[in-house]
Amino acid sequence: MNKKNINQFGEIFESLKDDGLREKKFGQSLIIVENAIFSGEPFKGVIWSNIIFKNCDFFGMYEIAPKNSINVKYEDCRFSGILSFGVTKSVRFIRCSWSGASVMFAERGSTDTVFEACRFVGPSPDKNQQGTIGSEGEIKYLRCYAKWFKWAGDAKLDIEDCECENVSIHTDSEANSGVNFLNAQISVKNSILRGSFQIRSANLQSLSISDTNINNFDLSGSSIKGDVYLERVQGGYVNASAKSLGKLAMSQCQIFGRRRKFSFELGLAAADEVLIDQCNFGSDLNLSVGLGAGGPLENDEWQNIAKNRSTVIRNSTFPILDASWLESRHLRIENNTIESLDISNSRIGKLEVVDNRISLEVNLKNTQVEKSRIQPLAKGQAKLDGANIRLE
Repeated sequence: MNKKNINQFGEIFESLKDDGLREKKFGQSLIIVENAIFSGEPFKGVIWSNIIFKNCDFFGMYEIAPKNSINVKYEDCRFSGILSFGVTKSVRFIRCSWSGASVMFAERGSTDTVFEACRFVGPSPDKNQQGTIGSEGEIKYLRCYAKWFKWAGDAKLDIEDCECENVSIHTDSEANSGVNFLNAQISVKNSILRGSFQIRSANLQSLSISDTNINNFDLSGSSIKGDVYLERVQGGYVNASAKSLGKLAMSQCQIFGRRRKFSFELGLAAADEVLIDQCNFGSDLNLSVGLGAGGPLENDEWQNIAKNRSTVIRNSTFPILDASWLESRHLRIENNTIESLDISNSRIGKLEVVDNRISLEVNLKNTQVEKSRIQPLAKGQAKLDGANIRLE
């Protein structure tokens, strides 16, 4: 289909360049722009409202930058370059596509902006060569496909029914916006996340992932003010070792992947509360679920009150549950199937290990507790050297 440069569209072109002129000629009636090429013409500081762009191409470097976009729809459009759409409200991108190392942002304060059935394909798996698409406000990706791309959402980012391959999430930070930077709320539902899906070293308000298949999920180094929920997540390796978070609640998940010797990693000391319930981590004795610090505690750590107030692990299946070098005020391990349990070198206020089916050893060496309740164990099953725990 033949397309013309937008500068050949007469009154429509003039109205897109000047919102005052648009008001005079069209009022607020709907404008339809079809089969146009946006390239070589600047659109800066204007208000785009009540417009439908159909089968248009937007190519350029900093040329497209309206002040506001209100009730605007893009259908079957293509984008490439460095673009801005201002503060967006009620904006839809439907069956649109982005290619190359494109960068496109809606600005801070944007709401009700949705990418639906869109396609994002970057040029390379090298993260330094990938594009970034999203919003400095709120954004939603619905039934989209992305490969080698970064998706951005500084205030709120929803991903639903999407398929991603080697995608990372970009959020706001103090380095970007100063001390008043935004903490994103992120939600992922009913999606397939192939390759690596990263939210590393991000600043978040909260994170929820449900009914989603994941190959490799990495949250390490992130700071989360509120809670993290993982529900009915299936697939591979998960690293939930944030620098800090509120509550981690993980339920009905099946995690069977591998990175080094781990299928799942979480530093419990960084979380206020942890609940792992009805999860299955398989039976491969070469894989561990790592919950502790992974190395020696500092001499003065136990002198302070542990950040982790409570951790409850119940109704789940583990090959090796490694909670060594752990600090917690209360750790309860209840009604699980565990091949091998390691709670060595830990400092725990109240330790409860009850009603579990444990096949191999229970390592409690050098662990110090204030109170404990340990289920009956087979002779020689418990390793207690250096611990202050007494078995019933």
